[in-house]
Amino acid sequence: MKREELALASEQMLAKMKAESDDATRKREQLFMEHELKRQKVLVEANTTLQQEKMRADKSREIANLEAMERREAEFQQLQEKKRERAREAQLKLRELAVQETKERVHLERELVKQQQQNLILQKQQEIDRHLFQQGQASSSKPAPRRS
Repeated sequence: MKREELALASEQMLAKMKAESDDATRKREQLFMEHELKRQKVLVEANTTLQQEKMRADKSREIANLEAMERREAEFQQLQEKKRERAREAQLKLRELAVQETKERVHLERELVKQQQQNLILQKQQEIDRHLFQQGQASSSKPAPRRS
């Protein structure tokens, strides 16, 4: 029986060693899986963080682009408004010049009319003076009527 006992003890020992070996392999595999899981989690977190940063950067870039477009649009609108204002000012100046020119023309026309009236008055006065002069010459060349 000794042999059987030895064989049995040997089998038990082998089974125990196999069980310990399997247990050690299982623990190694579990540690490897835990390590792999941690590595995957770190990669996922890193990827998520990277994606979030990329999204923030894209969002910031889009906001900056929109703000730049709004600034350019505002500058363009200001430029257009300045052009319209300059055009209005130029029109006002032209109107003022036209009004001033019209006033000057009216003044000159009034002066011309006054001058023409004065000329007519002088011509009439000259005609009257000439007529009176001619009458005076005619009456001085006639003999004076005698009084008796």
